[in-house]
Amino acid sequence: MFLSKSDFNTAMYFHVIDEISDSDDSALAQCIAVGIEQVKSYLKNRYDTDLIFSAEGDSRNALILEYCKVVAVWELLKLCSAETLYETWRERYDRVIEWLQGVRDGKNTPDLPIRTDNDGNLALVFKFGSNRKFKHNFD
Repeated sequence: MFLSKSDFNTAMYFHVIDEISDSDDSALAQCIAVGIEQVKSYLKNRYDTDLIFSAEGDSRNALILEYCKVVAVWELLKLCSAETLYETWRERYDRVIEWLQGVRDGKNTPDLPIRTDNDGNLALVFKFGSNRKFKHNFD
């Protein structure tokens, strides 16, 4: 599993997680699933998300792991805000989403495996175009 409850020791105290989720691990599991899916949605056009999110232990990308935790905590905080600073987590969440949008738009380039097809060729989605035609009129 890419992210589990034991990974949250660097994000939030376990007693706070238990208090918010009423010691229901399925609530946290749902928040983790939502967090991972949200991060995947920004990365899937360019990166091999199956490979990224199948990693375990020290082979996981530390930045993606941390950002998944932030999104999962944000989802958990929707249940309750016991002993937490709502604004602090809101700012963290906004920064994560801004960074992910930069990755999606090609402005940020994390060290992640690029998506390939079955033959090992790059399988990227390209967008291209041009400005409207400009014409001088000298009549």
